[in-house]
Amino acid sequence: MSPVLTQTTTIRPITDNDLDTIVDLNQDALEGVGPLDRAKAAELVAMADQALVMEDDGDIAGFVITLPPGVDYDSSRYHWFDGYFDTDDYVYLDRIVVSADHRRKGVASRLYEAIERDKPIGLEVYDHNDGSLAFHTGRGFREVGVLAENGLVNVMMVRLPA
Repeated sequence: MSPVLTQTTTIRPITDNDLDTIVDLNQDALEGVGPLDRAKAAELVAMADQALVMEDDGDIAGFVITLPPGVDYDSSRYHWFDGYFDTDDYVYLDRIVVSADHRRKGVASRLYEAIERDKPIGLEVYDHNDGSLAFHTGRGFREVGVLAENGLVNVMMVRLPA
């Protein structure tokens, strides 16, 4: 795989045809995200505010899923932000995953650029994921709390619109 992205990169909505690939990518990245099966992936995409893949030369290089407030999502991390924000005008970044072959090539940055709008974004990062914490801090996210559960410590982070 080349060290840079090709000239044929595209960001587009996730389709049913992408679900098997995004599940595989997700399962290869469990150090930073929770597990996902095809049914759960389809459910997340259906309730998503934004569900995007980035293709590089026909291969899915990464994906991102954000959720609006008020959806029926069984996640304590998602519901934590209901208590944090005093508005319904924000999005929760449920997961962003970049394929192993495309890491450190700007895929995550491009996906973030596609979802960053005039709304606050809430997300969590495992406290042991130093690379992700540094990445998010560099993008303007700040720590606003901690949620410990199931033996994991989640650093709750928010980025406000510029």
